[in-house]
Amino acid sequence: MSEATGHVMGEALGIAVGDYDRTRQLLNGAVPVAGFRANFAAGDLEEIFAQAFSTAPFAVTELSFSNFLIASVRGNCPYVGLPIFPSRSFRHSAIYVRAGAGITSPADLKGKRIGTREYSNTLSLVARGILADEYDYAPGSSEWLIGDLDHIERENIDSKNWPANGVPIRAVAGVPLTSLLATGEIDALVSYTPPVDFGKDSCPLVRLFPDWRSAEQDYFRRTRRFPIMHIMGIRRDVLQAHPTLPAALLQAFNASKAHAQALLAVHQALPVMLPWMTSEAEATQALMGQDFWPYGMEANRDMLETQIRWSFEQGLIPRPPGLAELFVPT
Repeated sequence: MSEATGHVMGEALGIAVGDYDRTRQLLNGAVPVAGFRANFAAGDLEEIFAQAFSTAPFAVTELSFSNFLIASVRGNCPYVGLPIFPSRSFRHSAIYVRAGAGITSPADLKGKRIGTREYSNTLSLVARGILADEYDYAPGSSEWLIGDLDHIERENIDSKNWPANGVPIRAVAGVPLTSLLATGEIDALVSYTPPVDFGKDSCPLVRLFPDWRSAEQDYFRRTRRFPIMHIMGIRRDVLQAHPTLPAALLQAFNASKAHAQALLAVHQALPVMLPWMTSEAEATQALMGQDFWPYGMEANRDMLETQIRWSFEQGLIPRPPGLAELFVPT
């Protein structure tokens, strides 16, 4: 009996992943993982990430790329990376500044106080990396305040992944970052969601890049880089027991992604509530290529190595590992 056939008869593999258009066919069972029984589950991503690095309950799970990288270099990550990237995003739009703080360009961030949920998360890594590469910004030139955005979610702020390179960082517990913005104690904010009152007259924030869509398109046009937020990881004991599983997962994730991309070309009855969805899809492909959300190692080698470099330059990891150290062989 083959390894794959044997597993079909056994217990289903628990796989945690976000509920995205590109994973929907996996979550609803329309796309199988060939040769394996898989139980896909979606949930709160922050909780999934926390579980992954503590109890590792899932055989395969979505992971924060930055925190996966840190844990891997430290030698205490229970997962090996898969070249499957369910979440990607340009992050020019995630940088907000307080109106009246005198910040009109990235150079003006020097000497300012910047709030963010977690210093080591991929959002912050990418935002700082782009600012450093493109605008010669040094993260250590600002003070970083780490806390919850609009309401208190945590009693304590974990500092275990903070760098020891002299960057001024302090925890803000018990007070939302937006409250500090209102009182002028924070000058800027890096956040993957806009503050709850953003856009209202009562909110003192504007985006550092007002025309962020054009800024992000220009960044891709020049660098060909589409930042990776999350990866999929396979638990080490599962990989050892089922070495054919990574290839089956890559095939399944690609099939689910292809289905989602095909829906973007549907014109007669729009599957997404965007009136110009097909036009946007065509414009994206014209700029980024037919497969603008690629999986696999070679198509993403430069982006992965760039983010590893950013992590090393920002003091999050003591050395830049090779991709072979982080990902399953392909």
